[in-house]
Amino acid sequence: MDQMRTDLAEEVSESTKGSGEGNRLVLAVKEQSEIQGLQAADIPYHLWENILARLPISNLFRMLSVCTAWNSMVQSDSFLMAYKRVPPQDLFFILFAENCNRNVVAAYNPIDDKWVVIPMSYMSSSCPCSVTCSRLRKPIVSGGGLLVAENRKGSLVVCNLFTKTHRILPPMLSMKSPYVVAMVVYPERDSEYQILVVSTVDGISSQVYDSRSDSWKICGSFDGRFAMLGNAAHLDGFLFCLTHGPDNLLAFDVDAGTWDLVEVTMPPVVCPHILEHEGSLILVGGIEELGVLKKIIIWELDESVKQWQKVCSMPDHLFSKFSHGNLNHFFTVGLWGKICFYRNYSPVIFMYDLLENRWWGLPHCPLYSRLCKPSWFCLALEPRLDAMV
Repeated sequence: MDQMRTDLAEEVSESTKGSGEGNRLVLAVKEQSEIQGLQAADIPYHLWENILARLPISNLFRMLSVCTAWNSMVQSDSFLMAYKRVPPQDLFFILFAENCNRNVVAAYNPIDDKWVVIPMSYMSSSCPCSVTCSRLRKPIVSGGGLLVAENRKGSLVVCNLFTKTHRILPPMLSMKSPYVVAMVVYPERDSEYQILVVSTVDGISSQVYDSRSDSWKICGSFDGRFAMLGNAAHLDGFLFCLTHGPDNLLAFDVDAGTWDLVEVTMPPVVCPHILEHEGSLILVGGIEELGVLKKIIIWELDESVKQWQKVCSMPDHLFSKFSHGNLNHFFTVGLWGKICFYRNYSPVIFMYDLLENRWWGLPHCPLYSRLCKPSWFCLALEPRLDAMV
């Protein structure tokens, strides 16, 4: 135990450089220890647990790779209890290169402005029934620290990329041409989650997977006819879903399992994406002229007047670089008020921070090369060790 404390003291000192709250806690403990004439190794084990639980996961993994004492601690029940009390410290935008190397993904941390590469080989080697049984074929949606993907056998898989755990879900209930729209994770309920699947054949019908019962349940239908549903944002117990053909906004009551049309006029946009930020709905979309995108605009829904109010637009010089002079489609993903803009086969990726009103370009993604220009797919995650599949 004494050697473990010494190792932890050394590793925490190195790994918390520039890491926010965890760094401040370590410095405070060191200062107090010096006042009392103590060595770092004399600090109680439970105090180290509380300090380490507040480190961003990127710092934790650096420690995990070099410290056996840390490996033992993160597996303890007492550490996980301390960890559960701490809100998420990290945000990652996970970029999948769909037509290139599927054994790795690239994760961008906007706080550090850095990419890290995460191996995915465990998805096949950990499955006892078949080499390719659980290997991911297509990522779909994310929620909290988890993501939903489809494996090579067509089954849905829930994954935690950071703990290297996954669960293959039971088959969906019978439904015409179903597809996944959203995932909702409940951290306050030990990371229980629900997954919404819809069919837009002959109106909207839906079913929900609940991790508590490990089962699907048919719930909710809507008579309106739409070509398809877009992405969804979770707010106040509702999933607000964009519809295409025609463009509208629907609200799905997760508890009641009912659908309603939101009475709001949608702006005439292409490539729309909806997200939640500080209790409001945010809409991102492109303005098109003669089949060519000319602007990318961000709106916020003013519920008092049921209108979308413009927040800002991508600056012209950034839009010019992003569009390469001919833009007809782009993709958006957002979390914590940070919005990522990307397009297929292009290395140019931009971010916008709603809180700071700041735009910036991302560093070069390690998965992109001249020999491999990927078809990108991006998901945003709050990496957590306690996000259980």
